[in-house]
Amino acid sequence: MRSVQMVAALILAAASIHAPARDVSREQSAVQFARQAYERAEAEHKADAERLAQTRKAMDALEKQLDQEQKKAGLSETTKQQAKAKLDRAEQALDRAWKN
Repeated sequence: MRSVQMVAALILAAASIHAPARDVSREQSAVQFARQAYERAEAEHKADAERLAQTRKAMDALEKQLDQEQKKAGLSETTKQQAKAKLDRAEQALDRAWKN
């Protein structure tokens, strides 16, 4: 009977030893899963930050191009107005010539 009690005690002791081992194993798995999630999030953030930097650089170049195009359009508008004024004067001179 005593040997049965000893075996039962050993089984209970072994079970209690394995319980913390399972907890440690479970926690290790949780840490590993969390680390992988962090590494994926970090990689995604790095890629997003790089794309953001590239987009900003492209936008800077486009803003410079926009400024140049606006200046060019302003100058061509002035040239167009001057040409229109010359045309109007030339047409008026032609009309006067026909009338005389």
